[in-house]
Amino acid sequence: MGLLLLYIQRMIGYIIVALPFYVVGRIFLLKKRQNQIMIMNEILMLIFVLYLVGLVSQTIIPNWNMGIVSDTGEFFFNVHFSNEISKVNLIPFHTLYQYIFETNTNVDDWNSVSLLNISANLLLFSPIGFFIPLIWKKWYSFKRVFFLGLTVTCFIEIIQMFIGRSTDIDDVILNTFGILIGYGVFLMLNLTIVKLIHKKTPQKQRVF
Repeated sequence: MGLLLLYIQRMIGYIIVALPFYVVGRIFLLKKRQNQIMIMNEILMLIFVLYLVGLVSQTIIPNWNMGIVSDTGEFFFNVHFSNEISKVNLIPFHTLYQYIFETNTNVDDWNSVSLLNISANLLLFSPIGFFIPLIWKKWYSFKRVFFLGLTVTCFIEIIQMFIGRSTDIDDVILNTFGILIGYGVFLMLNLTIVKLIHKKTPQKQRVF
């Protein structure tokens, strides 16, 4: 739980910084295009963009730190890149098997860590499958969402290979499946709304 809270805290920091930039940029763009503003669509866009900022911050932005040296008062800013290509696993379900059926004595509470990793890989990407078809109707089809999810997760894993993070085919599988879970939630919600609309709309009486 502590690790999960740490990730959330890091994401919130990036989101807070990105929020004013997005709002100002979006207002400028809408005024320039002079498009009709749909409040609900803009709220969904805002939530989705801030989510993407949080996702990128925890997946492809390298670790960094900054501050002031207490002795000299000198400001420093360091970005930590790895000099070596990270560990790569291209064997499907190898890491998942380790999480579920094996134990790691070097890690405290291995079961909780394993559950957190699996859950995070599923849930962290599910909003993509939910928001994409919700905001953009042309992405409504299963094929488009699936290939988008596969492309996004593969891109992230390739980037992680060069910034000192592990690259794992099982992450691609879990992330893509997580996106499909989000898409499934969208379909169920969409179907429920359609049913409610039809239920509340009185049927026209037949004229003989």
